[in-house]
Amino acid sequence: MIVNRFKLTLFVLVSLFSSALIAQNTRFIDPVFSTVDISTINYSDVFTDPAHKMDIYQPKNDTATQRPLIFYIHGGAFYAGDKATQDCIDFCTHFAKKGYVAVSVNYRLANAFLFLLNQDVQLEAVLESMADVKSAIRFFGKDAYTTNTYKIDTNSVFIGGYSAGAVSALHTAWVDSESELDSKLVQILKSTIKTLDGDAGNKGYACNIKAVYSMAGALYKTSYASENDQPVWLGHATNDGTVSYNCAPALNNPMVLTLCGSGKIFPRLDSVGVDYDTMILSKGDHAWPGLGNKGQDFLNSVEEIADFFYPMLPSSTPSSIKKLAKNKTFKLYPNPSNAETVVVSIQEGKIIAVSIFDAIGRLISPEIIADKTDKELSLGVNDLPAGLYRVVVTLEDGRQLTQNLQRL
Repeated sequence: MIVNRFKLTLFVLVSLFSSALIAQNTRFIDPVFSTVDISTINYSDVFTDPAHKMDIYQPKNDTATQRPLIFYIHGGAFYAGDKATQDCIDFCTHFAKKGYVAVSVNYRLANAFLFLLNQDVQLEAVLESMADVKSAIRFFGKDAYTTNTYKIDTNSVFIGGYSAGAVSALHTAWVDSESELDSKLVQILKSTIKTLDGDAGNKGYACNIKAVYSMAGALYKTSYASENDQPVWLGHATNDGTVSYNCAPALNNPMVLTLCGSGKIFPRLDSVGVDYDTMILSKGDHAWPGLGNKGQDFLNSVEEIADFFYPMLPSSTPSSIKKLAKNKTFKLYPNPSNAETVVVSIQEGKIIAVSIFDAIGRLISPEIIADKTDKELSLGVNDLPAGLYRVVVTLEDGRQLTQNLQRL
């Protein structure tokens, strides 16, 4: 059961341009194609092994000439897994039917025995996966510049995946400078993939990432999420024992690196002003994305990811979308809090209303109507039990600001 959907789409997409989503046969939201074509190619111009192949799913008989591209990176703990597992097939098929070009990509895998005994091998495996994903993205940049076989809009590239694939996606998108790495990681980088551009080829072509999604993924360091990073959709079960919702050794194995999951990532995103959306589950453990179409949570996630990415596409109607203001313009303090009141403060604009939603998206207090001159007001929260809440501030110009509130 979904117990938390801190949904930008709930407040931005549904409320503010619901007519675009309610209408059926909306490309990139609905399955507007009935069948897809699938092809397998080698994406690297350096390596020619199975680890550097990808399956490309395209909507059959599509005539569009500038199409968004979405990657699904398979799970398997960086020592197992393949692009042809059922969740990969199901995810890519769904998005191709919506009008995307969808890609299930393989990447280098570590030796399982060495991986489970050596944290340097674990770090190397993540770096190599990042290099391979970047090469696959650049393949389409190269194609767009040359034969334009796949008709990709290289400014509308989305990446994500499940488990290890989600870990790879988050680091690929957000680790963009060696200065973010500690000395140990820099040393491993120099001895393996050499630079953050990687060693898998297609050098010199575009590797732009518009946004990211993560199914049961995590970060090695939450500091990798920083101001101006790409928006992200995070799906996670709070009882995940393989990739912790909070911070714990991955695989529940003390020999494996500690990773920090969605529960620790979204407070960091709030602090640096990165837009995000979450689907938090009370059960499902680590397996729910791997069920593919057999799992309702997987099917829900497909629709939520499509909704989250939709307003980022050039084809969406700008006039029908009221942009969400950056979180850095909205302060909520003290937070976390066990005080009787918290203060809402904004830097720009005028507050006209404040709403508080619980973990499953229910409005739990009457909407507070503010004087339009207010830039700051106090909220009485003494009656709120301990837990996580979403505070939504509506401004006079129609923008909505959101922050999480942790009650202790």
